[in-house]
Amino acid sequence: MRQRFDRLLLGATIAQTAVGLVILASASWLVATERYHRPGTFFVTWQAAVAVIGLGVLVAAMHLRLELLDSRRLVWAGLGATWLLLVLVFLQPTVANTHRWLSIGGVSLQPSVLARLAVVLVAAVELPRAAADDWSLRRLAPLVAMTAITCALIVIEPDLGSAVLVVLVLGAMAFVAGLPIRLLALPGVAAAAAVVVSVLTSPYRLERLRAFLDPSAGSAAGWQTYQSLVALGSGGLLGRGYGAGLQKLFFLPEPHTDFIFAIAGEELGLVGILVLVLLPMLVVWRGLAIAARQTAPERGLLGFGLTFAFAAQSLIHMIVCLGLVPPKGIPLPLVSYGKIDLLATLAAVGLLLNLSRQVVR
Repeated sequence: MRQRFDRLLLGATIAQTAVGLVILASASWLVATERYHRPGTFFVTWQAAVAVIGLGVLVAAMHLRLELLDSRRLVWAGLGATWLLLVLVFLQPTVANTHRWLSIGGVSLQPSVLARLAVVLVAAVELPRAAADDWSLRRLAPLVAMTAITCALIVIEPDLGSAVLVVLVLGAMAFVAGLPIRLLALPGVAAAAAVVVSVLTSPYRLERLRAFLDPSAGSAAGWQTYQSLVALGSGGLLGRGYGAGLQKLFFLPEPHTDFIFAIAGEELGLVGILVLVLLPMLVVWRGLAIAARQTAPERGLLGFGLTFAFAAQSLIHMIVCLGLVPPKGIPLPLVSYGKIDLLATLAAVGLLLNLSRQVVR
């Protein structure tokens, strides 16, 4: 017996993780030493250690019995566990004036990342059942409630960007599953209205929107976008050279997370940017190809949801760095520093590899 799986997907994932570690080593050095008073290799060492663990998670997900993911009880239990984590973050002190991280045994995790993965698993199970039941309210109500509860818990952290990402992924999955436009329009309008209210009732979000509409206003948010564009524009074809970037000298906030794409563009130039664009495109291409080959609607929808979430997160990070949307802290998958995001992404790739497996004689 011989196993077959999508080796191109696995290779692209490992390559992007390795490239990410190289870029992170440069982008995080000064942040580690000057801001956190740690060794310069602090962040990249942690990321590399988690990447090794993540490869183990990937292999485990790759060999998981997919029948377990078809169990409504299990996927809803997993989502309930992430809701509990989202509530527990409010029992801990704030970090950067937010309740986004939960510290367990000295290790911090971001429950919203796990919640995004959990809602994909639930939607992959529930949407085909709703389609088979002609999109009855009895089937759609739990999905609407799931989306509302998850996004509400994430927004009040506050983390509007992650909530919007969840809505985009679920909306895309519902569309692919065949939900009629007339039924998709109402929750879509409600979600858009909720985003508008969230922005208008939050001074710092409103300030970011104003800075995006008027970059010359001189606000902190406008400064971030300006410095990101300076980094990308100064890189040229081959960049300033690895480690020679200037914007990570505290001109750009969080160069190792929110703006690592801009740092890569400054130090590695257009060549580096193309690598960071082509590798995710390769992952997305193989993910969609795997989803399209599935015969069971639940499996196909699961593959699409996991792939779309990866693609949407990558695209949002890049267009934020390009100044095409207001600044938002969305990491670049497999590249930005973030232990839980890295683990969740590798787990998602492991599930895609699982879907791609064939046992032949």
